[in-house]
Amino acid sequence: MTLSSWKKVEAEYARLSKKTLQTIANRNDLDAFIWPAPHLEADVAKQFIDEGAMAALQGLAEERRLKDKIRSLFAGEIVNVSENRPALHWTSRGAGKGIPAAEAMAREAEKAATFAEKAASGGLGFTVRTILHVGIGGSDLGPRLIWDALRNYASKGPQIRFVANVDPEDFAEATADLDPKTTLVLVVSKSFKTPETASNALLAREWLVKALGETQANNHLAAVSSAIGKAKAWGAAEDRIFPMDESVGGRYSVWSSVGLSLQIALGVNVWGGFLKGAVEMDAHFRDTPLDRNVPAKLAMLDVFRHSNKDGAPTRTVLAYAHRLRKLPEFLQQLEMESNGKNVSDAPGGLIAPTAPIVWGSVGTLGQHSFHQLLHQGLRDTSIEFVAALNAGAGDKARGRALLANAFAQAEGLLEGRSREAAEKELLAKGMSAEKATAQAVHMHMEGGRGSTTILLDTLSPESVGALIALYEHRTFSAGILWGINPFDQWGVELGKVLAEQLDSAIAGEDPGKRDPSTLRLVSRARKTQA
Repeated sequence: MTLSSWKKVEAEYARLSKKTLQTIANRNDLDAFIWPAPHLEADVAKQFIDEGAMAALQGLAEERRLKDKIRSLFAGEIVNVSENRPALHWTSRGAGKGIPAAEAMAREAEKAATFAEKAASGGLGFTVRTILHVGIGGSDLGPRLIWDALRNYASKGPQIRFVANVDPEDFAEATADLDPKTTLVLVVSKSFKTPETASNALLAREWLVKALGETQANNHLAAVSSAIGKAKAWGAAEDRIFPMDESVGGRYSVWSSVGLSLQIALGVNVWGGFLKGAVEMDAHFRDTPLDRNVPAKLAMLDVFRHSNKDGAPTRTVLAYAHRLRKLPEFLQQLEMESNGKNVSDAPGGLIAPTAPIVWGSVGTLGQHSFHQLLHQGLRDTSIEFVAALNAGAGDKARGRALLANAFAQAEGLLEGRSREAAEKELLAKGMSAEKATAQAVHMHMEGGRGSTTILLDTLSPESVGALIALYEHRTFSAGILWGINPFDQWGVELGKVLAEQLDSAIAGEDPGKRDPSTLRLVSRARKTQA
C-alpha cells in the first residue's frame, strides 16, 4: 500500500492513541460531530475521532477519488470492475433516466407494481391473505428487515412468511397454519438454481398441488428471476415472472422486484414512502460535499476505527427498536459480503484489514447478555446504537425508557465507573467497608468504549428507506477507501460450487480429491443421506 494520505491517517491515529476517549469526547466542537442527513442524524461525538483525524481522512478520500467514484456510480458507469458492470441498485428507487439498463428496469418495475396491485385487490382469482416468500441471502434478508420495520403501516394487507433455510423444518414451520387457498408463493432467485431456494420452491409447489391440484396450484405461483425458462418449468406463468438485472447485487436489491412481496403487502403508499426516503438519501450522497456527506464520513470513520493495527476488529450494531431487530443480520451481509476482500483494484493498493466483523442484537435484549463483554471485556469493538425519537409505538413512557436505555449504555460505555465510585455506592447501601472495598474491584469499568448513535426522526417508511440507503452508500464509500470492489462476491460463489460437488458426493458419486476430514464427513453422511 503506497498511499501517502494513509500514512497521515496512521499518524493521526497514533496521536489520538495518547489520549483517553473521555478526554476526546469532552468536546468544545460538539456540533462538528453531529452529522445530519435526511430523516436522521449520526452522533459520533463519543467516537475515537477529532477534527485533525477527519481532515486526514478527507485527504484519503481525495487520494482515492471518492467524489469521482460517487459520480461514476450515479452516472451508471462501470464500478464493479471484476464483473465489468455498473451498480444500478439506486435506480430501482425510480431514478436513472437516460441510462438504458435503468430504463429497462423501470419498465419491469411498472410491471411488478401492476401485479402487486392486482394481487392485493383479489385480481388473481383468489384472496391473497399470505405471501410465502422463498429466497435466501439478499433475496431474503432485505425483505425480512423491511417487513418487520414497516408491517404495522399495512395491517389490513396480506401477511408475509419467509422461507430460506434448506432444512425442511423451516418450510414446515412457515406453512404450519397457512391455507393454500389464500397463499401466494413467490420465489426470489436470480438463477432459480440456488440449492436452498430451489429445494424450497419444489416443497412449496408440492404443498400447493397436494391441496389444490396441479392447475389451480400454478395460479398461486409467481417468481422474481432472470431464469425465465426454469421459473416457467416450475409452474409460474410468464406474466408472473419478473426478471432481475445483473447490475443489481442481491444485498442491494430490496428496492427492486425482489421486494415484490413487500409491494403487495405494504401497498403503494407505504412502499412509495420507503423509496422516497432512499431517494432523498441518494440526493444527499450524490450532491453533498464530502466534508458534510454523512454516508461518506461514516465510511471514513469505519476505515479509521477498523483498519489501524490497534483498531477494533468488530462493530456491534444495537437496534433500540423491535421493528429493526433484523438490522444487524442484514448489515452482516451488506457489509461483510461487500467489503470482506483481500484483493485491491485501486491505485495505491489495499488498506488492510478491510470490513469489520458486524454483529449485534436488539438493544435491551443484548443488555442482559453480551453487554457485559462490551463494558468489561478486553476485546475492542466500535459500537453503533440505532434508535428513533418516536420510540415506543405511541406509549410515551415505554418509549422514554427505550431511549433512556440506549443513551445510558452509550454514556456508560464512554465514562465507565471507577473503583472509588463503586465503593462509595456500596457504602451508601450499608455494606461494610471491608466488603465494599473487595467488591468494588469487580465493579470497576474502565470506560473509553467508543460509540455512534444513529437517531431517526421517526420510525417511518421514509426514515427506514433513508437508513438502508445510508448503509448502502456507506458500504460503497468504505470499499472505495479500502481500495476494493464492494460489488462482487467471489467467496460466496466458491461455496456454492463446492456445495454442489459435495451434494453429489454424499449421494454416492466419486468425491474426487479432497482433504481427509471432508472425505470422512462425506463417508459418514452417506450412511444416512445417500
